[in-house]
Amino acid sequence: MTINKRMVLLLALGVGALGLLASSQLASATHVRPKGATPLYASLVPAYKACTSPNRVHAAPLSFQSCNPPVQSSNFLTVGTPDANGAGANSIGFVKLVVKTTSPEDILITSSLSDVRCKAGTAASVCTQTNAAAGPDYSGGLKGTAQIRISDHYNGPGLNEAATVQDIDFPFTASCANTADTSIGGLCTATSSANAVNPGSVQNTQREVVEFGQIAINDGGVNGVPGALDATQFETQGIFIP
Repeated sequence: MTINKRMVLLLALGVGALGLLASSQLASATHVRPKGATPLYASLVPAYKACTSPNRVHAAPLSFQSCNPPVQSSNFLTVGTPDANGAGANSIGFVKLVVKTTSPEDILITSSLSDVRCKAGTAASVCTQTNAAAGPDYSGGLKGTAQIRISDHYNGPGLNEAATVQDIDFPFTASCANTADTSIGGLCTATSSANAVNPGSVQNTQREVVEFGQIAINDGGVNGVPGALDATQFETQGIFIP
C-alpha cells in the first residue's frame, strides 16, 4: 500500500490532536473525594495545660507520668463543677458545621456553650451577674478556631485546577450573655457561616475536601474581647467520660 504526503500529514495531525486531548485531560484531572461528609459535630470540654513537670503516675494500663493538680488553660473563664468550685455541673458545649449544598454553597456554623463563668481577675464589666456559687456569669465574647487544609478546583491562572492549599486558620466568634438562673453561668452562642466570616471562601461546584484540625475555643482575655492578645484557650474538642 502506498502512503502519499497528504495521508502522512493527516496522520500527523491526528496524533497531535490526541496528544493535546490527553494533555487537556491531565490538566483538568480531579482529586479524590467522598460522596459526602457532613455534618461535623464536635463536643467541647475544658482545656487543660500539658503535663511538663510530672509528680505523679497514672494507673495501669495507662501508666504514664502525670501532673497533680490539673491546671486549666484559661486564665479568665471556668465552668461549674461541685468538687472543684461548689457549683453544679451544668456545662454543655458543641460546634456544628453543616455543608450547604444549594447555591450559594456555604458552611453553616452553629455553636453553643453553657454555664460559662468568670474567674477572679476578669474585668467586672463582663462579669455582672453573680451566682449562688462559684464565679459570676460571663457576658464577653469567645473566639473559636481550627487549622484547615483545603483541596479543591479553584486554583491556578484559570481558577480551574485541582490543588491543596497551605494550612490556614478557620476562625469564628461567639457572644455570651447572662442567664437569670443563679445556679448556671453565662450562655455563649454563635450562628454564622464560612462566607459570612470570609466572603467568597466557599464557591459553588469546587468539590472542596476540607480537613479540620482540633477545634479550640479561646476566652476574650481580661476584658472579654474575642481575639484579644491576652486571650487563653478555654475549651477544646473532646469527650467527657462520667
